[in-house]
Amino acid sequence: MKRKLISSILALTMIVGTIFTGCGKAETANVTVDNGNEQSDSERVSDAGNESASEDIAGGAPAAEADKSADDRPGAKWIDSGIYGTYEGMGEISLKDDFAAAINRDWAEGAKIREGAVNVSARTEQTDNYNEAKLAVLNGGKKDDQDLTSLQNYYALLTDWDTRNKDGLAPLKPYVEDLMSISSIEEMTKYYSDPKRNLYGTPMVSISIITEPLDPFFNMLCIQSVSLLSDEPDDYQKGDQETEGLAIKHKTAEYMLKRLGYSESEAKEIFDTAKGFENKFLPGIEAIMADMSGDPSITLTVAEFEEKYKNLPVADIFRSLGYDVDFKGKIMVGYTKLLDSFDENYSDENIEGIKAWTLVNTLLEFTKYCDFETYEETAKLNGSGTINDADLYALETMEATVPSMVDQMYVNYCFDKNIKPQVAELTDMMIEAYRKMIIEEDWLSDETKAVAVEKLDNIKLHICYPEKVYDVKCDAIGTSAEGETALSAIIKGRRYFRLSEAAPLSKKNDGTYWRYDTYYSTLAAMYMPQDNSMNIFAGICGGDYYDESWPLEKKLGGLCMIVGHELTHAFDTTGSHFDKDGAQKEWWTDEEQKAFDERVDKLLKYYSELVPMPQISDVPYGEEGAQLIQGEAISDLGSLKCLLSIAKEQENFDYDMFFKQLAVIQKQARYEEAEKEYVATNDHPVEAYRANVPLQNFDDFLNFYGIKEGDGMYLAPEDRITVW
Repeated sequence: MKRKLISSILALTMIVGTIFTGCGKAETANVTVDNGNEQSDSERVSDAGNESASEDIAGGAPAAEADKSADDRPGAKWIDSGIYGTYEGMGEISLKDDFAAAINRDWAEGAKIREGAVNVSARTEQTDNYNEAKLAVLNGGKKDDQDLTSLQNYYALLTDWDTRNKDGLAPLKPYVEDLMSISSIEEMTKYYSDPKRNLYGTPMVSISIITEPLDPFFNMLCIQSVSLLSDEPDDYQKGDQETEGLAIKHKTAEYMLKRLGYSESEAKEIFDTAKGFENKFLPGIEAIMADMSGDPSITLTVAEFEEKYKNLPVADIFRSLGYDVDFKGKIMVGYTKLLDSFDENYSDENIEGIKAWTLVNTLLEFTKYCDFETYEETAKLNGSGTINDADLYALETMEATVPSMVDQMYVNYCFDKNIKPQVAELTDMMIEAYRKMIIEEDWLSDETKAVAVEKLDNIKLHICYPEKVYDVKCDAIGTSAEGETALSAIIKGRRYFRLSEAAPLSKKNDGTYWRYDTYYSTLAAMYMPQDNSMNIFAGICGGDYYDESWPLEKKLGGLCMIVGHELTHAFDTTGSHFDKDGAQKEWWTDEEQKAFDERVDKLLKYYSELVPMPQISDVPYGEEGAQLIQGEAISDLGSLKCLLSIAKEQENFDYDMFFKQLAVIQKQARYEEAEKEYVATNDHPVEAYRANVPLQNFDDFLNFYGIKEGDGMYLAPEDRITVW
């Protein structure tokens, strides 16, 4: 069931157009990232030669099904140089055989993974850089800046664990007592509608703000799902043992309730009552399990929505919470049967169940926002780790609750604003080169080339940071001497986040504003097909990616490789289905689509035979694994082609510096188990291959280093991949 529901959610994401493709940090569930998603904590375990352990992890068929010998397969002389400690005892590596491994070896042999982390990379090093800069400001002197003062106060409250531990869960009790005092549906609606009382933030539904697929200049509210404790039908059968996911939530909720003063029997009764109410959603859960088409998403006008949901006044509740649902006048519902069930059972008869269900879900949201004992114990119950560094804990909490304020602090006090016009100039240069690439494609008609160039010319360029931000203010956060607590500050922060989330509903997507969930003080760049925008964040403009003092060659091999990658996403297997405005539209002829598919098929065949972790297993990516990474692989190739076209126009271009920087930004040292998880779940090839594969497809690289047939980096002309 879990796999089915996850795939359904991904399909819903495709439908509503909230696909992000990019590099960097994923802050929302439907954002894909480059240069490595950081994975959950994992201990290093050696499984060398254990093919069965990594068969599914590699995403491909068993090794016995591979149709090539070890010597004939792609990348036969490569290692996954991103695995921590992999060079130990290894002899010399020639850059002609494995470029990424040869270039990054010295760094990798000296790299150390800090306690609690699973990897170190170009990405983590730059993340450390901007985190240190942010913390220096938070610990620094006061300025005539109310938002900065609030952030500094917030930071001080979050890092004051002595006071937080002394208070325990006491600050949470008044909110719990308020909720449990409710005795009618009318009072429940008032509770949901009051942001000062409703700590969860919504009327128990998960939401997003999306662009309207057929009219991308406008945004609308998408109610993705009801906030379920479990999406497993078996959890609602009497006598059945709880699935692992529900059992964890059960233990966590009862722990929180007992810490709040409820007896063991009372805590059990509250959870059972919550689960009993959720049982009423079972028909909707079963519909999703059976087939997503059994519970399709629908888009309604606000009038239609209010006519459909009469018992549960969702639209009115969101209006009270600050969401202008009437600006565009449409609402999308992800799983109608779930919301239907909520509406049907929103009655005085079920008030005790609704209260218990709301309380349990709210407490589960606040486990890491109370004292350290609660944070630590609930983390153990969930099988996750805690952040023992008080500074990093505070920063992560602030970035989760007031990210836009942290972004503005970084831009105002940490970032060199002279970098922005430099990056803009480089981006313009790359767009011009990309235009020439499109015009020179011999498999596209002149008409389609014109549409593609029009899309390219209409990309909304969001460089480093926005010039204009949404007019949303956080309630001033005071000091402990002024009566502020960490919990009260967190509540203000979460409310600010909701207002920031709501702000785009009343604005047009004309490029003036960035999305509320593009966090530009983090390490990321992303292309968004649903509004045809490319976003290059301030946080990525440093470390191994960018320095204003670098020569052009190094800038091209660093940040510009990322920029070109994002440009290509506008024309990959996802972006090619959106037009210049971000509307979902097919603008290819059937013949051109066929030609494009044939080029992609050649890429898929290559990657399906490529073994991602040869030190661990001979299992290749396989068809499934190749399908997973195709969009990112296409974008890496397109970016390098664009950069090489720029290089050819330069005098005395230093190709050695350029090629080596391409490998440096992919440097990675990750524990073995974490690498397995990365290969199994991430939609990017392993980092070392993100350098090697694009490079081996171009004569400029092969000729510069004198790479010939028999060398590991050599790829015969007939085997080379070109999508764009």
